Amino acid sequence: MKELVVSSPAKVNLHLQVLGSRPDGYHRIETIFLGVPLEDRLRVSIEGEGLLLVSSHPQVPSGPSNTVAKAIRVLAGRVGRLPGIRVEIEKGIPPGGGLGGGSSNAAAVLVAVNELLGLGLSREELMDVGRKVGADVPFFLLGSSAAVGRERGDALEPIKSALRGYLLLVFPPLSVSTSWAYSSLSFPLTPPCTDINILALLLERGDLAGLASRVFNHLEGPVFAKYALLARIKGGLLERGASLALMSGSGSTLFGIFGEGESANEAARWASGMGWGVCLVPLGGVGV
Repeated sequence: MKELVVSSPAKVNLHLQVLGSRPDGYHRIETIFLGVPLEDRLRVSIEGEGLLLVSSHPQVPSGPSNTVAKAIRVLAGRVGRLPGIRVEIEKGIPPGGGLGGGSSNAAAVLVAVNELLGLGLSREELMDVGRKVGADVPFFLLGSSAAVGRERGDALEPIKSALRGYLLLVFPPLSVSTSWAYSSLSFPLTPPCTDINILALLLERGDLAGLASRVFNHLEGPVFAKYALLARIKGGLLERGASLALMSGSGSTLFGIFGEGESANEAARWASGMGWGVCLVPLGGVGV
């Protein structure tokens, strides 16, 4: 039996601007993806027949709706019939929180199966497969810790992040439907458009104050209107010293970026004391 154990990291959307709808049902967006040192672990093995999915989390589907299952179907359509594959997912990323866990799992499985079976697909070819699985999947195949995403979010430009400080993720006990969040948007949208190239430059410079004055997430409008708790959490992070606080993707995860550790730890204690899940991680090699 051949097997690989691979990591499957999370992401946050440091900015999410919705420009309009597309004929394929998706929306045109401009976003900045930032990789987060929070991950699932996947054990991928070649055995048996068909696909067997096993997850440590009860909310992760084991059937054909799982993005891993879709990735295997799309890959088979590209290279032909595949042997039996078993995927065990040990969840570290909360599902349904806008952190890209499902997309990251799909990307990790594509990489693992490509290696285990010696398919010889290049990174670009894997990204082409990933685009057919989901709009966020290519980011996790890009090999960059940050990127500008355009169109569906899958037209990518890798960038380097020089941000330093502390990233606090807060996980309230609810999930938000991505399709509902996008369908609830009204056009034209406010706030006004921001130049994504300026944001990329600020990220590469590590200019947290400059980013904080410019970034936003268009989906916060409809989501906060329905889930007032999420707006409260964002406000609480800012009140406790976050230089920048946003909802990631369509939620429900909120994150704050702090310039120094004392306020980051204070905010983490506050959120944990409210009964919400928290994860505090360093940015740019700064210890927690």
